[in-house]
Amino acid sequence: MLKIQGLDVFYGMFQALSNISVEVEKGEIVSILGANGAGKSTLLKTISGLMAPKSGSIYFDGERIDRLEPDEIVNRGISLVPEGRRIFESLSVAENLLIGSYTGRARQRCGETLESIFHLFPRLKERRATMGTSLSGGEQQMLAIGRALMSRPRLIIFDEISLGLSPIVIKVLYEAVTRINRDGVTVILVEQDVTRSLATASQAYILQEGKVSLEGHPKDLSEEEVRRAYFGDHV
Repeated sequence: MLKIQGLDVFYGMFQALSNISVEVEKGEIVSILGANGAGKSTLLKTISGLMAPKSGSIYFDGERIDRLEPDEIVNRGISLVPEGRRIFESLSVAENLLIGSYTGRARQRCGETLESIFHLFPRLKERRATMGTSLSGGEQQMLAIGRALMSRPRLIIFDEISLGLSPIVIKVLYEAVTRINRDGVTVILVEQDVTRSLATASQAYILQEGKVSLEGHPKDLSEEEVRRAYFGDHV
């Protein structure tokens, strides 16, 4: 479904990603792990069209997308749940969700999608008239996920969904990720939480200093391999 080949991405003279290659099959949950500064967010920005690679390519369902604008990429079926949630705090829960259905394909089935999100997160239905400023951190994350789902994506990318949240809320969110995947949406999980992310994923890539340091099926990766790939030999 998603094929990234030889991706090089720069911030000015600084190379943030070097020769990154990643493949995501339809129906998978793929985990992309790495410490702060490993290049995870840069990779997501590039997939989403917010950054352009200097070299390399990104294909989605056989079509090249690495030179498309972000709205065109969303329209093709890729949606991002950003780090930090980034909801519109001056708008209600319902208004935040409706903003996510701006593409023509999504607008046609807006009501149906909204009901499915309320089924996934009953708390959002209870709070649908509540302004974003009044939501807890966990509720905001549910809203950010719901807003991304409103575009009816075929591939959804989660960027650090567990950051700053309680273990109980994180458990609820990961259960939601599994249900979303079971409903036919391919998932990329970008996390620092190694244990939980690997337990959920069917394929994993670990980034270190802008390069893929390890890849494989989580069950085939030893704890020592993961540690070295994540932190480097100096740890």
